[in-house]
Amino acid sequence: MRTRILSAMLTTASGLCITGCLPKMTPEELGSFERVRPVELERLDMLLGRWETTGEVNMAVLDGVVHTSGTNEAKWSLDRRMVVDQAELDMGPLGKLTGFTIWTWDEAIGKYRMWWFDSMGEFSQGIVTYDESKKQWRIKTSGSKYGYNTSGRGTIRQIDKDTLEWTWREGDGWGLMTFADMHGVSTRRK
Repeated sequence: MRTRILSAMLTTASGLCITGCLPKMTPEELGSFERVRPVELERLDMLLGRWETTGEVNMAVLDGVVHTSGTNEAKWSLDRRMVVDQAELDMGPLGKLTGFTIWTWDEAIGKYRMWWFDSMGEFSQGIVTYDESKKQWRIKTSGSKYGYNTSGRGTIRQIDKDTLEWTWREGDGWGLMTFADMHGVSTRRK
């Protein structure tokens, strides 16, 4: 209890000191600061466009492979500061699924961030790195599905300007058990 009180007092004191030390500005002065668009965002161009996707899913709770197919469309939003990708997928015997992904660059951590939401109630957030030599994204996520914590790892590799190969492995929140192992190909629609 004493630690919480001390922590709260230090946080409050630090906040007062910091805000008291900031210079006052007019709205015009504040608005004149240059809003430089990070060059790292340009890498996200490879994800843009309309895509057709086919894939396979091996789930621990099912016998056999689930074949998937669908489409997605990724485009820039917020003055080219984030990519928004909307997907419509047919998950075979599991039914239809719609999903929504957001990608952006986080200067504070020097990595990309990604968020996924879908019509089955899944939510995940991820940290993404890009390997220029392999033209490959590496994604690591944490989230929740069906009321349970989940973790995921995957890749998206550019085969050519119109083809992306992807992998995904999803498991429990600690990454000890694998629930689903997926892979597939997305082809840009002309």
